[in-house]
Amino acid sequence: MKRTRTTCLAFTLGTLTLLARGQSLAPLSLPPTVEQAAGQQSNLPELTLEQAVEQAVANNSSLKTASLETRRAADDLAANRTRRFANTQVTVLGAQLVTKPSVTYPAGSLGVYSATGPIPATNQKVEIPRKPVGILNVLIAQPLSTQYQLRLQLKALALGLEGTRQDQVKTRLEVVDQVRRAYYAVVEAQSALDSLEASLPYYRESHRLAFVNRGKETILESDLLNADAQLLKIQNAISDASERVASASERLNDLMGRDVHTQFRVAAIGDADTDLATLGAMEARALQNRPDVKKAKLEVEQANYDARAKKAEYIPDVSLAFSYYTTANFQNVFPSNVGTVGLSLRWEPWDWGRKHHEYDEKRTKEEQAKVGVGATERAVLLEVRNACRQLENTRRQLTLSDASERAARQKLKELQEQVKREAALGRDLFQAQSNLASADSQQQQALTAFWKARADLKKAIGEE
Repeated sequence: MKRTRTTCLAFTLGTLTLLARGQSLAPLSLPPTVEQAAGQQSNLPELTLEQAVEQAVANNSSLKTASLETRRAADDLAANRTRRFANTQVTVLGAQLVTKPSVTYPAGSLGVYSATGPIPATNQKVEIPRKPVGILNVLIAQPLSTQYQLRLQLKALALGLEGTRQDQVKTRLEVVDQVRRAYYAVVEAQSALDSLEASLPYYRESHRLAFVNRGKETILESDLLNADAQLLKIQNAISDASERVASASERLNDLMGRDVHTQFRVAAIGDADTDLATLGAMEARALQNRPDVKKAKLEVEQANYDARAKKAEYIPDVSLAFSYYTTANFQNVFPSNVGTVGLSLRWEPWDWGRKHHEYDEKRTKEEQAKVGVGATERAVLLEVRNACRQLENTRRQLTLSDASERAARQKLKELQEQVKREAALGRDLFQAQSNLASADSQQQQALTAFWKARADLKKAIGEE
């Protein structure tokens, strides 16, 4: 009984000494390494969530790749638009004759006249010697009947470009969501580290008092060893938490597209956002905003234009054509200049059913796209509803953590008053202080979980 009273008195005196120094709630003197780390952390530049998102959107590799893919699709559309204009082909041949071409003019082939008789009078053979010759052929053809088919093909390509843009929007939303998650992970890890560092001085003081009391033989050796183990446990936990903060920070730096060694500190996140729309309104916004739903609908239209363009291949290819042909160094045996203007027709009357089967394949693809729209919409609605449930669950957990934090803070105040009246043990006060630090950390983690769920809901709705 006497030993117990002595122990209680030692704890009480130690605690009152701490209170007299104005450290009842503040941590005790931290070791130099912890103080240096805290000072370095406070001197680091602060990174807000908005800044992290902005830098990620500007530097993220996936988003840059998606932007280049959109540019590629736009260039492909612009290139195919030129097919509606006149097609110009110039063919030039410069060669060395390896044979001796010849032309025979039969007798009278140039006419028979009463004064001279047949011209030529006998068969005349004209040979061209082996020498360099040249041929120039110019063809300009303006498509006419294929304009309808080309217009349908361009419509399909334009819808494909819009689908690529929706892929880019989807990638952007995914990047923003990843950055939010990574940012909140840093906040959560830092909160856990702060809580452990706030508890460390109390474990040190408990260990010091246990050492003093062991020297006075008022406690057992096992009590001192237990105090050693508890101090070592909290120190190891701080080291693990520091590594988690470093890993989360490096992950965020990578998503932002900057050096992973960049040091920063995160800003405190705001209170819970309770201003939310109804579930029905959020589902309607998701169906209207989600890029994957938009792309699925665009694919239906694109498949329709592809099928109509394929059916248009039954139309004969009629073009307005201008052709010019000239030769050089053929000794006037062949016409040196020939020019024509007229209509050019190209038609494939028998294809053995190839066009018909290709058209059926396009229509089947359109039906598949329609099925995909329904499946995508259902998946979006499920994602929104699940995100809403998760958000509501984190809101309840946040309410519970707030209540626990208030209870721990009130308990600490009450124990402080009891210690002043010597009605409570010092170790009870230390435990209450540690419980408050733990409750603060849990409250911050619950708030972080709420914002993570809020980010998931925004992603499900299709908003940044």
